[in-house]
Amino acid sequence: MDGGAGKSPDAIVVGGGFAGLAAATLLAERGARVLLLEARPYLGGRARSWIDPETGSTVDNGQHLFMGCYRDTLLLLARLGTRDRLDLQARLSVPFVDPGGGVSSFSLPRLPLFSWSLLAGLLRFPGLTYRERLGLLRVAREVRRRTDRGPATAALDDVSVSSWLGALGQSGRADERLWHPLAIAALNEEPERASAAMFLPVLKGLFLSGADGSRLGVPHVGLSDLYAEPAAHYLRARGSDVRLRVQVREVLFDHGRCAGVLLADGARLAAPGVIAAVPPAELLEMLPAEIASRPFFAGCARLETSPIVSVYLWFGGPVTDLPYAGLIGGEWQWLFNRRAFAGRGGAGSGVTLVRSAARSFVEASRGALVRKALDDLHRFFPASRRLALRHSLVIKEKRAALAPARGSLALRPTWRTPHAGFHLAGDWTATGLPATIEGAVISGHACARQVLEEGRPSPSAGHAGLTR
Repeated sequence: MDGGAGKSPDAIVVGGGFAGLAAATLLAERGARVLLLEARPYLGGRARSWIDPETGSTVDNGQHLFMGCYRDTLLLLARLGTRDRLDLQARLSVPFVDPGGGVSSFSLPRLPLFSWSLLAGLLRFPGLTYRERLGLLRVAREVRRRTDRGPATAALDDVSVSSWLGALGQSGRADERLWHPLAIAALNEEPERASAAMFLPVLKGLFLSGADGSRLGVPHVGLSDLYAEPAAHYLRARGSDVRLRVQVREVLFDHGRCAGVLLADGARLAAPGVIAAVPPAELLEMLPAEIASRPFFAGCARLETSPIVSVYLWFGGPVTDLPYAGLIGGEWQWLFNRRAFAGRGGAGSGVTLVRSAARSFVEASRGALVRKALDDLHRFFPASRRLALRHSLVIKEKRAALAPARGSLALRPTWRTPHAGFHLAGDWTATGLPATIEGAVISGHACARQVLEEGRPSPSAGHAGLTR
């Protein structure tokens, strides 16, 4: 490694997605020498991008939305110098399209207080009666009550989102037009199966984070250019190392303390701190059997995942001027306009249709999914029937994210394990959030701080390392 040839790294980070890169770059920022290992030939994990060779368009492996309340994520992007590559709305505004092409929007007007703005936005929510709009306020009040008075979130873990909303008197139309699309997009799970405990922090971000926090954002570059490649450059510039195509066979322990990792090629790498930023199934595979079977890790095997399917479609002309929109009652829940994001379009005009919690879609053929996507596109944007399809791409993420099923909260492990020197990061850990980018980054930052707590930075030959 640069600046420390022949020396063990201060920390090894296994996994190069948002969680792993957040951990590694924070450690490097604080003076630690990091070795980041990634089994794939690229960084980014489930949040990466590449160039489609036929169209020249930048393609993400699934569309990711950001929010202004993603504080840790914004800190990461600021660290990498890429904060300006993320476009956040000036004010929350979410367009919705009905079959036939009618467009309405949930927007927050500019008023002196955010609470007034939120109240006005809910009372003007499109497609609902005034009585149903008043009913929306019951949810907002309950979210504030649980925040101000602190009722245990865990008490909602065995309650489904649908049941919780029903108990708060929400109408079927309010569910269809607001709550269910929001829940499915944020949780990647059907409201009948999803835990209300994990919907609550989503609503806190929407209702209680202020005008800036409630804004939505989309990067105007691909995800790899937003954070993955800049993170690799950041690490290498600070004397750390990033190695791709390196498979960790086993995490090593010595008298109960983590001592490093064993690679698939038989090499042993020692370090006083190891952060495993990998999905739960991969984690269990790389733990010694006697460690994996202990109660702390037992719940990992019971965590479920849920798929996301995205279909990219390219045409000779534009489908819509909307940057993105919810499709009310559609087979596909959201549409994203690729031409709305500078640098992403390539040749032609492209849109992406996204289906979360896509269990009924994930085994369908590529041709069937493209036909389903075109059917919805024609139903919600009738003028698109005149456009000729030039190219299509189907992306299936079969294990896209943790499924926040009822009762799963207690299965998610904490970042600090019972074994000194061994830490867990990932959007599936006990972040207090559903499986989001922000949760992943929060976990990575927390693990980095834990490693730093175990040894204070001090100068050493050629770099600032951690005392051991």
